[in-house]
Amino acid sequence: MEIQALIEQLAGPDHKAASDALVQLGVPAVRPVLDVLCDEDSPVEWSTSAIVLRQIGRPSLDPLLEAIAAAPTAEVARRCGWALCGLKLDDLSALVPGLRHPSPTVRADVAYTLQLKGEAALPYAPDLIALLDDPDAEVRQRIIWALQGIGPGVLPLLGEVRRSSTAGRRRAPALQAIAAIAGPSALDDRDQALIRRLIRVKLATETPEPMHLCGAWYAVPTTDQKAVLDAFGLSDPEPATMRLGQSAWSNDTHEWDAEHGGCSRVYVSPAFDGWTLVFGHHSDDAHEIRALDDEEDEGDETFRDLVLARCRSLSDRFGAVHWYGVSGGDGWTSWCIAEKGEIVRYYDSEEPEEQLGSLAAEEGHHLPDLEEFGDDDLPDDLETADATTIAAQLSVNPEALGPQTRVQGRGVLALTACGRENGHPRGALEI
Repeated sequence: MEIQALIEQLAGPDHKAASDALVQLGVPAVRPVLDVLCDEDSPVEWSTSAIVLRQIGRPSLDPLLEAIAAAPTAEVARRCGWALCGLKLDDLSALVPGLRHPSPTVRADVAYTLQLKGEAALPYAPDLIALLDDPDAEVRQRIIWALQGIGPGVLPLLGEVRRSSTAGRRRAPALQAIAAIAGPSALDDRDQALIRRLIRVKLATETPEPMHLCGAWYAVPTTDQKAVLDAFGLSDPEPATMRLGQSAWSNDTHEWDAEHGGCSRVYVSPAFDGWTLVFGHHSDDAHEIRALDDEEDEGDETFRDLVLARCRSLSDRFGAVHWYGVSGGDGWTSWCIAEKGEIVRYYDSEEPEEQLGSLAAEEGHHLPDLEEFGDDDLPDDLETADATTIAAQLSVNPEALGPQTRVQGRGVLALTACGRENGHPRGALEI
């Protein structure tokens, strides 16, 4: 059957026979199928043609690289990149020339393809490391992710770059890659001292900046950071710039797939307008929260119970404590206000039926769960309350930090009980 007839059959609901026939044809089918993949108006589902190219394998490689480089739209480049990263290859060395392609998009896509191969791509780590000083920032980042995907086997090679006097601009991203792969414990003494010195320099002149919020934090009305560390079961505090603290919190909040990624470290801020902010969870709570997220957990305790118990305990010690939570993705928001061991207010937008108490700070606003009834049913003069709305009135809103914020002391990264056993999480952080 002619190739064009087979391609037309790809648009039908039962296209397996046509797909298999095109794969069997091999080289002659590559260009026609690739043309279909790159045609955004084609009736053939793009993933169907991409899978055919993937299964054909090595003959599809060079045409795909050319198509990525010449792609007229971002969508076409995305489709071709998806086909490339799943290409059936017996010899990964065939990908290496793509790392030297003039197109940065091609270089980034090839690096991503090697990243997905994991430890099998270790023999090609030197070729990736050679691009740590690539002129394109996206390629440089993709190279670091690729090295991270390959795993600890690349660490000796990166260590050689750090010690080399001729590595030039590759030395700094090599340091970033080491931290991303294995965390700060993998850095040698010289590099750790270098980072501490850089932090000290930046601490001397830093100014508060608005934080991007996605996660949970506590606000404690005290400037006694030592007492806060003790109350949260934290130790081994290391000075941290505000940017470093936010970077660590963001990294750890989104690293729950990594073992101990979200339970080892907490950012404790300097005192902002008399309030110390704690980004993360008490050392006893982090694993409990992970267990609650496990579908197999059948206990009676809930996340709400953990928050309420922790807020009662902390407010008994400090007179008051606030807990806030927001999600940058799905609109979730929550807050808990406790005073002298008692819960004044608890609200969670996902479980409004579990709320407790009330706050004057909420007056003049409507609660987020009411939005599900439609904007037409809500008063026009009321805005939605969220955790930052309440924090701005009752303590400190991290989104509103700026030169006007009064700062006392310095922030630290401190270890939980889990962190004392396992060390800092992996991940490169901004300083």
